[in-house]
Amino acid sequence: MNIKKSAMVGKAINRLMETEEATGEQLAIDFNVSPQLISHIKNERRTMQADIAQESIALYDNPEYTMDILYEFSSKFTSPVLRGRFVEQHRMTLEAYAKKEIEEALERIQNVCLAKPPSMIDENERLGVRSMMDELIEARIHIDNLLKQLQKEYKISIMDRIKALLPTWKVKGWIE
Repeated sequence: MNIKKSAMVGKAINRLMETEEATGEQLAIDFNVSPQLISHIKNERRTMQADIAQESIALYDNPEYTMDILYEFSSKFTSPVLRGRFVEQHRMTLEAYAKKEIEEALERIQNVCLAKPPSMIDENERLGVRSMMDELIEARIHIDNLLKQLQKEYKISIMDRIKALLPTWKVKGWIE
C-alpha cells in the first residue's frame, strides 16, 4: 500500500462544506491556507497535500469526510463510503448489510482451514483463503459504514470511542 503525498479530494471537500455548512473562506481559515487553494482543491484543479488532509481530519470530526480522505490518500486501501444507488444511508439498512456481510464472513471462516502452512496449500485451498479475505473485506466495509452512520445519527465520535478503547487494547496485549 502507498500513502499518497497528495490526492484529488474535491468531492470530499464539497461534501464537507455541505454537511458542515462551511464556506471556502471558513475552510481556508481552518486549514491555514488561502481561499484560492481551497477553491482549486474543491474544483479538482489542485491536489490536497497530506499535511493539510491530516489537519482537516483533526479539525472536523466528520466520519464521511474522514473516510473519503483516508480512502483517497491510502490508494483505496481503507473502506469507501458506500454511496451507490442501491445503498440507503440509514442506520437500520446499514446494520442489516453489516449483519449479512459479517455472517457471510463467519461462514467462510468456518469453511476455510488455516491449519496448513501457506507454502503447503494447493490452488483450491488458496482460492478458499482468497474468498475468505474477500468476505472479510466486505464485512469491514459495511462495519465502517455502519459506524459512520451511527456517529452521524447518534453524535458519538468514532475517534473518541477508539481513544477510550486504546488502554483496554493495551492491557489485553493487542497493541503496544
